[in-house]
Amino acid sequence: MAGLFQREPIVLVHGLFGSLSDPTITGAFGGATAYTPDLIGYGTLRELNTSELTLDDQAKRVAEFISKQVGTKVHLVGHSVGGAVSALVAMRHPELVASFTSVEGNFTLKDAFWSGQIAEKPVAEVEAIVADLMANPDDWIAGAGVPLNEWTSALARQWLANQPASTIKAQARAVVAATGKDAYLEGMRRLMASGMPVFLIAGARSSDGWDTPLWANQMCSMRINIPNAGHLMMAEDPHAFAKAVLACVGSGMGTAPLRGE
Repeated sequence: MAGLFQREPIVLVHGLFGSLSDPTITGAFGGATAYTPDLIGYGTLRELNTSELTLDDQAKRVAEFISKQVGTKVHLVGHSVGGAVSALVAMRHPELVASFTSVEGNFTLKDAFWSGQIAEKPVAEVEAIVADLMANPDDWIAGAGVPLNEWTSALARQWLANQPASTIKAQARAVVAATGKDAYLEGMRRLMASGMPVFLIAGARSSDGWDTPLWANQMCSMRINIPNAGHLMMAEDPHAFAKAVLACVGSGMGTAPLRGE
């Protein structure tokens, strides 16, 4: 198992808010090498222009990171909006991807319902929404089902401060534009039929709200619903999140049965 991880590291792609670079999250992966690149407009890249941002731009950013910074095939893991970005990377750059894991990643516009609302609002209104969240970060993360403690309180503040409101609007608009096209789901189906291992991970509490087509559940190499967890499972229980990812990427190339809660 150690040899697998040394040869094929894990790349974790974050969602609409924040980053997965927190040492408590990455440390839960133990001896596995985990990279956590910032998407355009986030973290170290927050100053980049996002006025014309597309999901293709974000996929290109991740592909370039893998090619230039990692230099080998990776197990690509994308959460929420990052799941849609990672899906495009896997579709268009299979030579860079040993496996793809969607962690409640967007399949349809139903998964992007909040992004759809944000995408239509003026930037000033999005700024007001973000400012309100930043004024009450504990309420925000607790409202997502994450137990409140010193670490999760600090994590909420870090995630909310990681990107400007203009990035949130641009990313929301980009994911709605990409996943609203029939070609996106068609690409997902082709990806699952291509032979590349594709895994699905959800929180047991939030799994019913994840709009995964029946064929995706049937065609995926493995699905895990993490018990007692919701959409922000990596904040609720980093070790359970890492365990689920490692169970997927360590399962080999064969097809495993669908797992329940």
